[in-house]
Amino acid sequence: MGPESVPLAKNLHKLADLERVQGRYAKAEFAYDRALAMLEKTLGPVHLRVAQSLENIVVLYRATRRAAAAKPLEKRAIQIRASQS
Repeated sequence: MGPESVPLAKNLHKLADLERVQGRYAKAEFAYDRALAMLEKTLGPVHLRVAQSLENIVVLYRATRRAAAAKPLEKRAIQIRASQS
């Protein structure tokens, strides 16, 4: 994956957000997961965009009452943000 993956990941996030607000959670999760994988591969696992992607998944998990699954992702996002400050 090259640098073109970053804009594609951004578009996948927009699609996932739309799917989430319309209640299509499985489709939203698929798009969020794809976007996260692209960003991690292209930018590395500790980039701020990866943290943002993780936070989007946390919102989805909370919306679908999966708080336990959200916690490690939220913790990772916080650690990424702290390492970039």
